[in-house]
Amino acid sequence: HFINLPFSPDHTALVGPRSPNAQTQIALFRHTLTSTASSDSLKSYDLVWLIHLVADVHQPLHAVSRFDKAHMNGDDGGNGVMVCSPPCTAKERLHAFWDTVLGVSMDPTTAIETAKQLPAADPQLAAISDERVWIQESFEAAQMHVYVSPIGIGVGPFELTDSYKAVAHHVAGQRLALAGTRLANLLNDAFR
Repeated sequence: HFINLPFSPDHTALVGPRSPNAQTQIALFRHTLTSTASSDSLKSYDLVWLIHLVADVHQPLHAVSRFDKAHMNGDDGGNGVMVCSPPCTAKERLHAFWDTVLGVSMDPTTAIETAKQLPAADPQLAAISDERVWIQESFEAAQMHVYVSPIGIGVGPFELTDSYKAVAHHVAGQRLALAGTRLANLLNDAFR
């Protein structure tokens, strides 16, 4: 449910993403949904995964792996980086922080209320249907908003500031709203 596009802030050698990955599978599942040769059971299976992957690739850390002197093989989308909130009694992975920054409730009512508070997706961006562009956006967002101070090179733990958390919340909300709108567009096109 990811594609690890590589980058390095310290010129560590890069390794490209493996295949299959989120990009290859989104393309495959989209094809299955519109194929008259695909069975309904296959379409239903692929639909569930497509919904999951469209959301995933809009989370910046599902589209990147940072290579640095502490992560010669990449940090697996922030899974190799530890963060904490003051007073830093508990640590978590950077990836987990970004996965849960908007909340973790399993209550559908809470999810609905949280969704109502998301910003409206930019209509021009929402009209982009190419999953490669979605992934590139997340890759760029990771470099601009995730791997920035107080997140340094190395394993950490890095102490999260209130301003970092606020930006993370804002970016995650924008990306999630965009994912939802793009998914709706994708499904409307597939089931016309």
